[in-house]
Amino acid sequence: MMKNKWMVLLLLLIVLTNAKPYLVHASPKGSVEECIKNPDKCEKPENPNKPSMENNGNESFSISFFDVVKMIAALAFVIALLYFLLKFINKKSQSYQQNRLVQNLGGTALGGNRSIQIVKAGKRLLVLGVGEDVRLLKEITDEQELQEILNQYNEQLEGSIQPADAVTKLAGTIKGMLNKEENNHDTFQKHFKHEMDAIKKQRQSILKEFQGKGQDEK
Repeated sequence: MMKNKWMVLLLLLIVLTNAKPYLVHASPKGSVEECIKNPDKCEKPENPNKPSMENNGNESFSISFFDVVKMIAALAFVIALLYFLLKFINKKSQSYQQNRLVQNLGGTALGGNRSIQIVKAGKRLLVLGVGEDVRLLKEITDEQELQEILNQYNEQLEGSIQPADAVTKLAGTIKGMLNKEENNHDTFQKHFKHEMDAIKKQRQSILKEFQGKGQDEK
């Protein structure tokens, strides 16, 4: 049962993390030859491109925001599905435990490989001492005491699978992946801006070099 639970969690995590990134790129207009022929017009296209780049940035932001909204909606659906699925698995596990003829309801260690165990055999509740051998210490015959022990065991068994904890861990994993994706997007924008600045400086350097050669020839 536990193996099936982790398989379901793994499949849900794979579905949620299957997202495609959106990349924005720009192609520079003009060439070095055009800049040589018309040096005055070479740097003019830079300013008109700024609003376009801003629009592209806004468009990229709107697409990313829409993707986040879709992912949040999908996450809410998966959380609800996961909650009811874990509840179902918990009930199946509890039913399986109750149908066993012999159940170990729990115990405590006394040191030196010695312990006391409470075992349910059919409808009888036995207190066993486990050491070098197994001895019957007591049989619980009081109906009220027997029922209290069984109720406490069932409550512990029901709380052994906490859907809230599993959902919290899954939500934390998704949140970490979203933060990582956002950091990668910011890193790409910084790298893209750095490359564009380097290309601009290189073009200006080439223009100055050709302008200097033209003045020397005159």
